Amino acid sequence: YEKRMWYISNRAGNYSTAKDIRIFGIRSWLAELGEQAVGAYTAFWKRAEGVYIWARITDLILTFLRNGIAYFYLIRLVIAGELTTAEFLLYFSAVGGFTVWGCGILRSFAELHRHSLDLSTVRECLEYPELFQFENGEKEESTDMTYSDKNNLSALYEIRLENVSFRYPGSEKDVLSGINLTLHPGEKLAVVGVNGAGKTTLVRLICGLYDPTEGRVLLNGKDIRSYNRRDYYKLFSAVFQNFSILAGTIAVNVAQTEDEIDLDRVKKCLDEAGLKQKIESFRDQYNTLLNREVYEEAVELSGGELQRLMLARALYKNSPIVVLDEPTAALDPIAESELYQKYN
Repeated sequence: YEKRMWYISNRAGNYSTAKDIRIFGIRSWLAELGEQAVGAYTAFWKRAEGVYIWARITDLILTFLRNGIAYFYLIRLVIAGELTTAEFLLYFSAVGGFTVWGCGILRSFAELHRHSLDLSTVRECLEYPELFQFENGEKEESTDMTYSDKNNLSALYEIRLENVSFRYPGSEKDVLSGINLTLHPGEKLAVVGVNGAGKTTLVRLICGLYDPTEGRVLLNGKDIRSYNRRDYYKLFSAVFQNFSILAGTIAVNVAQTEDEIDLDRVKKCLDEAGLKQKIESFRDQYNTLLNREVYEEAVELSGGELQRLMLARALYKNSPIVVLDEPTAALDPIAESELYQKYN
């Protein structure tokens, strides 16, 4: 219920959805969804509090019966002359103290149980089996090369898919089945297919984001599962259709780090991407902030400008393999052609 409330609230206040909310008049619908979510959340807590209050009432009744029986027994002994006043006070205090301690221990056990449920969720996450090799995997040597050493690295790598099939967890059929494909060193390849054909899944298999359900992905004849997966990721400059814009400066978004940014390299990459003139027209130039959801003074780049920013990011990383997953889907044909020429 909390997730549902958070999601609706987040979408209603999201800057990127404002145009849809206004054009399609869905404010009242979102408000209705919000009220339903709050109503469901409130109803849940009413049910929960109903359980809690009956537990408290039961606890009070049991406490009253326990204390009543103990005190009645002690008072009867005093009246019968079997207990002195001092002994009565001693036993009376002992019963009261024992009650407090017993209740405290039970409350502590209940609290420990609640914490154990939370911790079991965290533990389940931490103990979730890691499908990829990281520190235990083999090192890919070229990832230690400097920026200037990487100029002709694309000629060193061949990626081959050997009878690769992939099925998403819980699905009843394969998205890809029996794919055999070789990407030769230095080759430029376009994969064309209808929506839902599995192009994005293929890209993610090549990039090592997924492992095949069957078959192997080979780098220079060696199964990529044997490599340190972080080293394998370093071989790729990938631009996806749904790319991420960091809440930071333009330089940070190109370099993907806030530490040791090579500003001259940032400028060179933005120039090659055809965005340098636009960036230098801003007051803060390369320190201009992006993402208006976080910074009020941030600028908003157009779709084409964001695509060029992604090209600059790919150039800055300077990896030997560039993978593009429909990064120009939002562009007109002329801008798309121009951008692909720049990638080329």
